[in-house]
Amino acid sequence: MAKLVERRAARVAANYKRVIKRMDNQWHALDDSRVSVVKEVLAWLGHPDQKLKIIHIAGTNGKSSTGAMLGAILLANGYSFGHFSSPYILSDREQITVNDDMISKSDFLRHYQTLVACFKRHGVDANHLTYFEYFTVISLMHFAENAVDFVIFEAGLGGLRDATNAINPPLLTVFTKISVDHQLSIGRNLKDIAENEAAIIKPGTLVIDYAGQDMTVHRILKAKAEAVGAKWFVHEQDQIIIANTTPAGMDLMINGTSGYFLSMPGAFQVHNFGIVLQIKAALKAMGYTFTTEQTRTGLANVSLIGRMNYHPEKNILFDAAHNVDGMTGLVAALNAWHLKIKPTLILGVLKDKDYHEMLDLIIPVVQRVITVTPKNKSRALSAEALAATIITSYPKVEVEIASDASAAISLAMRVRESSQALIVVTGSFYTLGALQKDDRI
Repeated sequence: MAKLVERRAARVAANYKRVIKRMDNQWHALDDSRVSVVKEVLAWLGHPDQKLKIIHIAGTNGKSSTGAMLGAILLANGYSFGHFSSPYILSDREQITVNDDMISKSDFLRHYQTLVACFKRHGVDANHLTYFEYFTVISLMHFAENAVDFVIFEAGLGGLRDATNAINPPLLTVFTKISVDHQLSIGRNLKDIAENEAAIIKPGTLVIDYAGQDMTVHRILKAKAEAVGAKWFVHEQDQIIIANTTPAGMDLMINGTSGYFLSMPGAFQVHNFGIVLQIKAALKAMGYTFTTEQTRTGLANVSLIGRMNYHPEKNILFDAAHNVDGMTGLVAALNAWHLKIKPTLILGVLKDKDYHEMLDLIIPVVQRVITVTPKNKSRALSAEALAATIITSYPKVEVEIASDASAAISLAMRVRESSQALIVVTGSFYTLGALQKDDRI
């Protein structure tokens, strides 16, 4: 019996791998027609999105952290939730979860086969959708099948041409901080990017904006909401104070009340948590109930791979700071901890990012840098090129080059002053993906 189960699992795994390999890895973010394609597919399936209470989240930074906090609070208060997010770190199935459990390979394949049969009935083949579009649609199928109470639905890249924009008006439309990133794909400047992000706002939805949003961005979002007939959520901002912070998390006071522990470090997470409190207030106004005690429980149990993810046994911090905003938040956290020994940094970046400014932020707060090449052949800056840049601009910092992820971890553990010296792994999701698969972490 056991061997039969093993053979079946191996067959499912092989089929899953074959299907994923077959999918088109291009996002087609610049193709205006793609959203209408996804919208048509959802119609063929009977509009699974219409059966769900969707909280659509867009923005440049903080989407996944906001979603993780919200999910933890929902779950602690007795609500089930589906979460669609990207990119992934260890497994592509991380992108589709129900109550923090990844979709199984067999469930994914079953939904995929349903889609392919649907395509055949409508005269198109399996290449009708791209990789990201498949995951977007299958997530909605999976969430509808599981009849979850809420869906946390993160936009992938911008808003206008993003596959998630194919859904019908969601319950809530939420914006995290919008800043300059992905200029080649969604906008040359902040105004263009904001207009692209604003395209997810639909008639009748309730819009929640990040309290510290750039005023130009805020005005663009609000104007879009008014233009399409969406509602703008107005609620007094909660006062959140950090009482204490360590790599393990933060003790918080909310509106003068202590006893809250957020298991995600970094002062910037307070801004994301502020958005979550706004979402909670909006849901309470709709009649959903939340208790203080269960909210505390949820906050203390937030976990998100690769976002200020601390491993106390090895004293290693993983954070997918992949742009200037993300690196600013990471550096602020390192400074707030008043570390006795400067950290050892494992760094790998993409060449299409503003990595020079990222280096200006992170290099002054670390003892040494071990460079690696991220697992993205077309976009990665080589470890050698990154090391050369650092040596030229920062001759006083120690620089080493690692041939791969395993070598980087071995080198970092060997050269740091003691186990009390923090190892920080950052620069790109693709860097973290390779390193967190190391058996010693």
